[in-house]
Amino acid sequence: MNPLIFNLGRCTLFGGIKVGELERIFGSVNHRISFFLPGELVEEQNAICDEMLVLLQGQTKAQMQDFSGRVMTIETMEAPSILASGFLFATENRLPVDIVSTAKSAILYIERDGILWLCKEYEVFLRNLLRNMGDRLTTLAEKVWMLSLNTLNQRLANFLLRQSDDLGDEFELKTTKEELADALGVARPSLSRVFSEFVAQGLIKQDGRQIRILDRAALKRISGHTV
Repeated sequence: MNPLIFNLGRCTLFGGIKVGELERIFGSVNHRISFFLPGELVEEQNAICDEMLVLLQGQTKAQMQDFSGRVMTIETMEAPSILASGFLFATENRLPVDIVSTAKSAILYIERDGILWLCKEYEVFLRNLLRNMGDRLTTLAEKVWMLSLNTLNQRLANFLLRQSDDLGDEFELKTTKEELADALGVARPSLSRVFSEFVAQGLIKQDGRQIRILDRAALKRISGHTV
């Protein structure tokens, strides 16, 4: 067995399945592993999704491009994780995004029939898959809500508040300004300007990627939350 498959033990999709069972599983289901360099296209928008994609190594991002050519990053995924799980069993099973490798990456492809077999053989796998799909729907809903905010100030304030809810009032940005600008649907210079405004107004302290929330109440007012 390819040693990369043992990374599945750390993937939530296979949580609760003993490593020893992986040999049986991958002796029974059709699968393949493909490798990608940074910047390579893994799957393109509108491609038919008839295999489960599991990121075993590296990092990818999902992007959408509008008619004006503007590219928006929907999400960034790090190994080990599942890519586009919600589209495999959709009536219109086409990917709505481009999936691009952002590091040296290895991706496991499992045919749809193999996923159905796993769901029948391992109840824990079925539960993990349904949980993943639910979590992805929640993430998508949050993304849509954030993009519905009218101003960049609102979007950035909301982003910083959500980060601090998870990580505390002092945390490190996991992405570059360029990547964050893509995720918020704006140009990088505009994002840098709003960061500078927040610092000047005493709302946050910034040192490189290190952020400290100084005035949570003000950020909540900007984001539209009730203080």
